[in-house]
Amino acid sequence: MEPLPAPPTLHPLLAGFHASWPTILLLAAIFTGIAGVLWVDDPRPFWQPLVTAQIIGFTIAYCVNVAKPWDKESPVIRLALAAACGALIGVALVILVKGYPMEYVRERAMFFVYNVLTAFGNGLLISLIFYVKFKETRAAAALHKAEAERHLLSKQAVEAELKLMQAQVEPHFLFNTLASVQYLTETDPKQASALLGHLIDYLRAALPQLRASSTTIGREAELARAYLNILKMRIGPRLEFAIDVPTDLQSHPIPPNLLISLVENAIKHGIEPAAAGGRVTIDARRAGDQVVVTVTDTGRGLADNAATQGGGVGLSNIRERLAALYGNRGRFTLEPMTPQGARATLALPAET
Repeated sequence: MEPLPAPPTLHPLLAGFHASWPTILLLAAIFTGIAGVLWVDDPRPFWQPLVTAQIIGFTIAYCVNVAKPWDKESPVIRLALAAACGALIGVALVILVKGYPMEYVRERAMFFVYNVLTAFGNGLLISLIFYVKFKETRAAAALHKAEAERHLLSKQAVEAELKLMQAQVEPHFLFNTLASVQYLTETDPKQASALLGHLIDYLRAALPQLRASSTTIGREAELARAYLNILKMRIGPRLEFAIDVPTDLQSHPIPPNLLISLVENAIKHGIEPAAAGGRVTIDARRAGDQVVVTVTDTGRGLADNAATQGGGVGLSNIRERLAALYGNRGRFTLEPMTPQGARATLALPAET
């Protein structure tokens, strides 16, 4: 496929007419204000200074637009030269438009020279104001660009960290599960077969995500189900769980390992430390322009330590990932439940 041709570049004299309507209206308002000031001591009708101010003002604006001093060397000098040319040409145009005879112009030569100098001063002042505003806008744009690049680098760093985490299947979990399979093979082959089946389900759900940068709530829920089935066989009746993900949210995207991290946190800090165990509930629902995923457990609850109160490294990483991926559109909260337990909530932007 051949590349598209570059848009044609206008000749500088034609490019001088190029301006946005807001800028044109703003300049017209400024020149009308100048005409009003001139009219104070002018016995003629208001249209006389109005026409003069508009012709000279827009002529200076045209010359400045042709010169385009904003991105060139010595911009102030270029501005001054453009304003001087515009003032001379503008006064000449006023003479032509108003039809002043040359004898009248010669008789009042100093008056017209004064008009040129006044027009030059006003034009240079207004041009400098626009120049300063241009510099401020350019600096703000550069700052926003640098901020966007910083956020992009932060996001890439988080994604790189995530890929490193995804490349490491939790060895203790696998070794403990395989040890349980080995033990049950000798004591209860039927249970060993069931546990091995849950482990296969877990690996089938986990392995495809090792190199993925995104997954779905449905896949994460299946990974959590396989994980909880394995733990239920190891912990026994101390663990109960329920998963409720509506069909329309099964395919909704979610960053990998967010949900399973919350489930692991609920098991480690909620269910396992509680003598009676507890129940883990995974729920997903729409709430306005967000999708809310919650992991609730009825275990020990939020103890007086950073890990269970949301300040642990794992939960801090979740907050950092949400901030890098979604900005202020993503949210993570961890709150206590009554009479006991905790609820972890992920709020993600709803896919439209």
